[in-house]
Amino acid sequence: MWKSVSQVLADQLGAYYNIKEKDKVHTGEMHEAWVINDGIQPVFLKLNEKSYRSMFRAEADQLQLLAKTNTIHVPQVYGVGCSQNHSFLLLEALKLAPVTKEQFAEFGKALATLHKRQGSERYGLDYDTWLGPVYQPNEWRENWATFFSDQRIGWQLQICKEKGLDFGSIKVIVDTVAAKLAKHRPQPSLLHGNLWIENVGSVDGKVYAYDPACYWGDRECDLAFTELFEPFPDEFYENYDRTFPIDENYASRKPVYQLYYLLNFSHRFSGHYVPLAKRLVELLLDDKI
Repeated sequence: MWKSVSQVLADQLGAYYNIKEKDKVHTGEMHEAWVINDGIQPVFLKLNEKSYRSMFRAEADQLQLLAKTNTIHVPQVYGVGCSQNHSFLLLEALKLAPVTKEQFAEFGKALATLHKRQGSERYGLDYDTWLGPVYQPNEWRENWATFFSDQRIGWQLQICKEKGLDFGSIKVIVDTVAAKLAKHRPQPSLLHGNLWIENVGSVDGKVYAYDPACYWGDRECDLAFTELFEPFPDEFYENYDRTFPIDENYASRKPVYQLYYLLNFSHRFSGHYVPLAKRLVELLLDDKI
């Protein structure tokens, strides 16, 4: 397997990559992670079974898509590859530090600049992605309410049901979300899609975002997730708003967008996320949000 890794890096870097150090590091729910080094260029390696190659390819494509916008900083992609039994993703190894308020302010401007970039008149993406380890469909739609209610809320509710979590009638909840968003027709923005405090860090004074779940959608979805668990500092939102003013009705839609992430966390982690999601569903159905 390590020979395959060296070969992919050699193709990318233009010289044979002789792995001298391999340090296993803690990562998320499903992949092994290593930092490897040839004494010159450290590389971050995500590793899993061979069947995960499409997931790694999608992550690489999303990072490269975001990088091409020249707005927010993301890890450089060195390649995706396979050995006989494994697949892997090779990324720039980042020595992450906590993000300061000043850096968050600059990140707010960068994210707003990303969201202002136009590139699609529809909602979705040319390929499907993952939110954490969970498949995220991105079939193109002309209507935002239809896209979000079906491919976000309805999709997560179905997964919850299959895992024994009952939030009520899926059709009723989906229809209620669609009605809530029916008059909202946002200009599609390229979203990071998985933007919360765990997926950002500082490198040399710059904020890097990673583990994306991209698609073209309502920019408010990114903002809503940043506020859900541990909100970013006020400086982030102030600078975002200065660069790309936030719609005055955002607050009324924010809980609907946060429901998507709470449903995702409910069937992944259970715990206190389930009652939080149930409470949002109750408020939604009672027309209190």
